[in-house]
Amino acid sequence: MPSNEQPNFDEDFDEAVAEWRDKHRLREDDAVMLLVELFRIHQRHWDEVRRRELPSFEQFRSDITKLVEAARTFQGQSAVFLEIMRNQTPVHRAARITRATAVFATIAGLLAGYLIGRAWP
Repeated sequence: MPSNEQPNFDEDFDEAVAEWRDKHRLREDDAVMLLVELFRIHQRHWDEVRRRELPSFEQFRSDITKLVEAARTFQGQSAVFLEIMRNQTPVHRAARITRATAVFATIAGLLAGYLIGRAWP
């Protein structure tokens, strides 16, 4: 089973900064070092924002499971609906909508319901 821990690159970054400081003979209180520290603060902030905004894999899996279930329900209800439509007498057929329009409206209604449900849980 894969580990859920994120790799920590701080040590590698610290080594690279130390080598860079030695190469360019920079002091610890140099303005450029302060910019490097500001960059690290900025990077930690945005890493945390990304972690909060990305959904977990389990949430994604549960959403896919719900979508598969909704598709099965839709297929079952569509089959019943089409069977009823086939069994109607010719008198009612003149006043009804086409099969393609009914299927499209059903799909659009289910999709709209799902999206509304996702927007307002």
